[in-house]
Amino acid sequence: MASHKTVTTHRASKKTITAPRTAVTLATATVGSIALVPGLAHADPTANLNDVKNQVNSLHQQAEQASEAYDQAATNLASLQHKVDQIQARITAEQTQLTTAQSSLGSLAAASYRAGGVDSSLELMLSASPDSFLQQATAMTEVSSHSADSMKTAQEIKRQLDQDKAEASSDLQQLQKTRDQMAANKAAIDAKEKQAQALLDSLTPTQRTQYVQQQSQQNQKAQTPPTGLPTAPNARAAIAVAFAEAQVGKPYVYGAAGPRSFDCSGLTMAAWAAAGVSMAHSSSSQAYEFPQVSESNAQPGDLFIYYGSLHHVGIYVGHGEVVHAPYPGTTVQYAPANSMPVAMIVRP
Repeated sequence: MASHKTVTTHRASKKTITAPRTAVTLATATVGSIALVPGLAHADPTANLNDVKNQVNSLHQQAEQASEAYDQAATNLASLQHKVDQIQARITAEQTQLTTAQSSLGSLAAASYRAGGVDSSLELMLSASPDSFLQQATAMTEVSSHSADSMKTAQEIKRQLDQDKAEASSDLQQLQKTRDQMAANKAAIDAKEKQAQALLDSLTPTQRTQYVQQQSQQNQKAQTPPTGLPTAPNARAAIAVAFAEAQVGKPYVYGAAGPRSFDCSGLTMAAWAAAGVSMAHSSSSQAYEFPQVSESNAQPGDLFIYYGSLHHVGIYVGHGEVVHAPYPGTTVQYAPANSMPVAMIVRP
């Protein structure tokens, strides 16, 4: 892969949403549960098992892409929810301030009316004590000045309050759109997995047995650590790599970030969290949270982002190998770093 220019980006700290975030639990079959099930429709006995496997893998990858879109939407939801909470807190405080300012204006207006009902020159003429009146007039001038300041303050509070209410309304609409997007992503995940299961169910008993055996062999092979892996360049990267390798063999589950299961970005997020580095639960977000490096300069701990849509990620462990969580029916495993199209490489 051609070298990339290093680009550093920054991200606001991640906040916790008020609604708990849960893994997208799907009623999908794992490899072990695809075994012989009586009563299922069978495919043409001459059907090519490899063709079915390729179609199933393609559907799993499409479902994973929808899953990463779900994770990204969940990240956006968290940020929006935090922003709305802050605005709503400001609105409450501003409403209290406005009520206090309006009350103060009411008191000043009443005082001005009581003292200002008669023309000042005539009141001076009628006053039994001109000196006393002049002192009162000076005080009223101060009251008028105070009233003007209070009016300005109230107007500023009202302006900010109206602005915050409009912003909150817009953000609440965006919150609902994000929730709708998450629901659509979830529906897409379920649909792809149902299609994949239907293909597997259409296999003959013999083909299903072969499929289970092949998948099991592939998983076992992918769980064997490569020999002679290099040492990570620093302590944090070493912690992240060690964490990822310790998860090898655990099942892929959409939206999961441990401790018993993972999806691709959940694995990399959890690995680097163990090293004290925070990142989003989204491969496309992770792609832009950290400086980009070239493949020739890749080091253990770097994140390999895959496909043009940036919907998959793995953590580099050295010697051309990554640890990643591929898709349902598989486990966290080792794989050649170039076994998938590399879009970019970033260094947390």
